[in-house]
Amino acid sequence: MKRINLIYTGLVSCLLLAFTACSDYLDINDNPNYPSNVEPNTLLPSGIAGVAAEVGNHYQLYGGLWMQHYTQNHVTNQYNSLCTYSISNASDSRMWSIPYANALPDLDLVIKKGEASGEWNYWAIAKVMTAFMYHVLVDSYGSIPFTEALKADDGIYAPKFDDSKTVVYPGIIAMLDEVIAKSGELSAPGLPVISIQDYVFGSSKNTDMTKWVAFAKSLKLKLLMRDFNANKSSIEALLNDELLTVDAKMDVFQDLENKSNPLYENDRRKLNTPNNLNACVTLCDYLKKYDDPRLTEFFNQNPDGSGITGLKYGDRPSSATLPISAVSIAILSPVDPVYFMSAAEVAFLKAEAYARLGNVAKAKEAYNDAVTKAFERWNKDASTFIADGGAYAFDSKDLNSMLTCILTQKWIASTRCQAWDAWFDFNRTGIPALGSKHVDEDGYVFGQLTPCTGSALGAGEFPRRLLYPKTSSDNNPNTPEVIPLAEKQWWHK
Repeated sequence: MKRINLIYTGLVSCLLLAFTACSDYLDINDNPNYPSNVEPNTLLPSGIAGVAAEVGNHYQLYGGLWMQHYTQNHVTNQYNSLCTYSISNASDSRMWSIPYANALPDLDLVIKKGEASGEWNYWAIAKVMTAFMYHVLVDSYGSIPFTEALKADDGIYAPKFDDSKTVVYPGIIAMLDEVIAKSGELSAPGLPVISIQDYVFGSSKNTDMTKWVAFAKSLKLKLLMRDFNANKSSIEALLNDELLTVDAKMDVFQDLENKSNPLYENDRRKLNTPNNLNACVTLCDYLKKYDDPRLTEFFNQNPDGSGITGLKYGDRPSSATLPISAVSIAILSPVDPVYFMSAAEVAFLKAEAYARLGNVAKAKEAYNDAVTKAFERWNKDASTFIADGGAYAFDSKDLNSMLTCILTQKWIASTRCQAWDAWFDFNRTGIPALGSKHVDEDGYVFGQLTPCTGSALGAGEFPRRLLYPKTSSDNNPNTPEVIPLAEKQWWHK
């Protein structure tokens, strides 16, 4: 099999107690050097960190650009092809390869070892993180290896690609249901203590497994919302259950080389300039219009001291026309957490579900809770914004008004947090809407995405999926033909 060298962003090697993470890995089908004798207390943090290494890096980068939080600096070129949707199947395979060659195998071994030894707390955490990683993959690519993935020990070196709607989604939900069904056994006496090995909810004491069950239920709600009408009764049941009220995030990063947040590490520490990611005028001007205090948490002041200014998405004026010092740089911190699901996201999901169910009072209550949590993440107060007559007051006029209100605020809340999830939401709901005008044109509606200047796609088209990488088609004959970037999946609006 073809060997690929995966740069694990330096993340895991400095976080694990005794695990070498910057290693050579084979493609997703065959890795004879994989350390199958490593114990769950090492494999679990490795698996969680493996998920964070990509979700918090390339997925966050793609989401931040495509959802117009950021845009490429006009005098540098690092992300220009990504910003203009001119990527190919040879552009970057890490969003595919690192999950399949690293994170998922680690988690799979924890599941197998936990099941064999009856260490159900390790088993459950690995199950939830596996379900989460498959969720990100299937929502990004469509059909993926699922039932035959990670089956090299069974002689399956070219796994089939399973249909997302009929196989992968039901399979992920079944994994979550297994964890939920075993919730009563996850804190039983005699189970091994999991403390700092749990990078999500762990501490110096035994991890709180009720939070992992709440994570499983919240992720299940999210997946069921992909097909709301078909899953209405299950969604209503989950709304009355115990969902996440705290963030599911990896928050162990340090301001040291190879120990920092993965996007910061790769964009700010490893590249030859800190100026690649600038404020996009779409988000920047929306926040300025409503005097949103989070503006200064997302974007630096212009280097020339002229305030905070965004660029049009994809626009590349000359430096003579627009000096680099007159545009704001996106704020990234080396200690930013990597979020898997946030408490604000879950509250927004509840608000959307109640709105679709016609329960306006519950929708407003959940919406206010969500916006409050989104502000509190940055130590800001949302009370005047969500009060009656406030800039972000809940709009209950009709279903479309409620959904626009909810998902616009969710889009803002995803900045520097879960930008990849805002991309999923746009694909699922069409909110924020993709408009035909730029921010400085008459008729522009604040909160709408703008056309990309220099887009490689047709007018009104938008990236709807990631492309199956060439590394997959080179090694697995079951890889489907490359599907166009703008082609919708079954759950897209």
